[in-house]
Amino acid sequence: MLKHQATVCKRDLSQSLKAIRRDAVVANIYGPKIDSIPVQMDYKEFDNLYNQVGESTVAYLKLDKKEYPVLIDEVQRNPVTDLPLHVVFRMVDLKEKITAAIPVEVIGEIDIPEAVLVVVKDEIEVEALPTDLPEKFELSVSGLTEIGQSLTLADLSYDRSKVTLVLDEDEEETAPVVLIQEVKEEVEEVEPVETEIIGKAETEEAPAETAETKPEQS
Repeated sequence: MLKHQATVCKRDLSQSLKAIRRDAVVANIYGPKIDSIPVQMDYKEFDNLYNQVGESTVAYLKLDKKEYPVLIDEVQRNPVTDLPLHVVFRMVDLKEKITAAIPVEVIGEIDIPEAVLVVVKDEIEVEALPTDLPEKFELSVSGLTEIGQSLTLADLSYDRSKVTLVLDEDEEETAPVVLIQEVKEEVEEVEPVETEIIGKAETEEAPAETAETKPEQS
C-alpha cells in the first residue's frame, strides 16, 4: 500500500493566525493519547495530501523526528477563496479499529424517461483498522432501467472480512443508497380570491320637497 507522507512544523502560538495564514495552513493534531499539537503546513503540500487521501485514508505527518499516522478529520475553508482556514488531523492507532464516514461515488448514467436518480446516502459509516478503510464506495447506476429500482447497502463492494458497516438499530443492508424515482410535476395551488360586489343601494333617498310660496294678496 502506498504510504502518503507530508511534513508539518510546530506553530508559534505568539504569532497571529492571520500572519500564519499568509503562507501556511493552520492545523492541529489531536488524539486520545496525546495533547493537541498546534502545527502549520505549506498550502501546496496540504492540497496535494488532501487530493491523495481525502478524509478516509491514513496519512503520515512528519514533525521534528517523529511520525504521526492521522486521518484528516475536519477542514474549515474560507467561503470566498476556498483556502483552508484550519485543519484538524486525528491521530490513530494502526492496531485499533476506528469508525469513519466513507464517501459514496455514483458512476455511470441512467436513461429512463421521466425519472430522476436520488442519492439517499452520500457517505456511509464503517468500522475497520485505519489502514483497511476504503477510500470510497463506488456504485454504478448504468444497470438501473426502471422507476422504483435501487442499489442498497448490500450492493456495496468492499472486503467484508476487514470492514464492517455501522448501521442504525432499525437499519438493514436492504436500505437503499441510491434509487430511481418518478419526476412529479408540482402543481401550484392558487388560492381563491374573494371579490366584494358593490351594487346600488336598495333604497335611494327622495329629493327633499320644496314648499311653494304664494304671493301675498294686497
